[in-house]
Amino acid sequence: MLFNSYQFVFFFLPLLLVGYELLAQSCVRLAVPVFLVFGSLFFYGWWDWRYLLLFGFSIAFNYSWAQALRPRKPDAERRARAMLAAGVAVNLAVLGYFKYRNFFVSSAAVLAGRHPTMPPLVLPLAISFFTFEQLTYLTSAWRGELETRDFLSYALFITFFPHLIAGPIVRYGEIFPQLNRASRYRLDAGNLSAGFMIFAIGLFKKVLIADTFKGWLDPVFDTAVHPGFVDAWAATLAFAFEIYFDFSGYSDMAIGLARMLNVSFPENFDSPYKAQSPIEFWRRWHITLSFFLRDYLYIPLGGNRRGRLRQHLNLFVTMLLGGLWHGADWTFVMWGAFHGVALSANHLWRDRRSSMPPALAWMLTFLFVTLAWVLFRAHSIDRVAAIFAGMAGLNGFGWAGGSVGPPELRECAAGLLLVLCCPNRQMIMSWQWRSDYLYAAAFAVLAGISLLQMSNPPPFIYFQF
Repeated sequence: MLFNSYQFVFFFLPLLLVGYELLAQSCVRLAVPVFLVFGSLFFYGWWDWRYLLLFGFSIAFNYSWAQALRPRKPDAERRARAMLAAGVAVNLAVLGYFKYRNFFVSSAAVLAGRHPTMPPLVLPLAISFFTFEQLTYLTSAWRGELETRDFLSYALFITFFPHLIAGPIVRYGEIFPQLNRASRYRLDAGNLSAGFMIFAIGLFKKVLIADTFKGWLDPVFDTAVHPGFVDAWAATLAFAFEIYFDFSGYSDMAIGLARMLNVSFPENFDSPYKAQSPIEFWRRWHITLSFFLRDYLYIPLGGNRRGRLRQHLNLFVTMLLGGLWHGADWTFVMWGAFHGVALSANHLWRDRRSSMPPALAWMLTFLFVTLAWVLFRAHSIDRVAAIFAGMAGLNGFGWAGGSVGPPELRECAAGLLLVLCCPNRQMIMSWQWRSDYLYAAAFAVLAGISLLQMSNPPPFIYFQF
């Protein structure tokens, strides 16, 4: 079920909010969290109910394993570390099998000069995201940071539908104080109002902006045409804006939905195309993933504690694995490596206390990020080469693909103006509205226009990860 679908907006969400409030007014304190868990499982199972079994196994295993990692005697520290490592290994093995089996089988077949003989697996929805959150839960249990005996609070943390499919990647310590059996579950008018507005802003970004680019950039990336200079650059810029508004819209919608239920999610997106360096870009793009990779991969590898050479190696390895997390394909590995090299170069430049004019720094950063999106979007290395050849003018400077014309170029120019000049959602929500009527009118316009354009909604880009 998609946030940008009629089934969600007119069926699932209203029923969930009504059921939430009715149960909150009942005498059964645990009715609301139980209702949210089952409602979230229904939301997940709408895609394919069979993968509820895998999801259930992940929940049961990690909760049981965490109980053995709770605070312990000092002499049992080595055993606890070994158990933590084993728990992490099980989670990564499940993720690796479902997400990377096709990748390794096809790569091995290519090396052997054969065609793959095993049927491809369908990637379970959200397996990357809920696996990462299971790892944060196991680590919290091992460190003894929070109460981890409460199965209901843990189950709600993992299944909570606003962040279940594509993040933000939240940690148990961020959610447990807000969603536990002692919480006061009641709908709040202020949170509902803010949540609906944030959701409407995100829906508008997805339906009215992101999806407008998709129809004409797909032929350039998904066919065998050799794009000319204009086609290649326009399609690449279009994808840069599509994924920007697609992921920004999803992040807003997730935060808005959680806010309706009195839960505050961490920010996950903060105008990344205004960044003036690769380091700043990753502090603004998929913020929770950046923090996860830093805390659970880069720092355990040694971070910057073992000399400059090791720091740059750790950066490269972290981004390489981050690229592979995004997708099981060599193009994603190359995308991660591309960002790893850029981050390392950025650190070297900063260590030398060098500087450049802000406008030039922004232009170089935006150009780098845009070129990297070719690796992210193309489905094969051959397609990457074709797009880059077109961008270099090797396929001619005409409009060879036939999908790009003046309207598409104007869309790209409008996208650039939107990301650079218009206020982001955080700024809009901080405004002091002159009246509730104006606020309600702005919400009605955003929601109404979006709902009218939502007849055949494409999924969010990050749903594939």
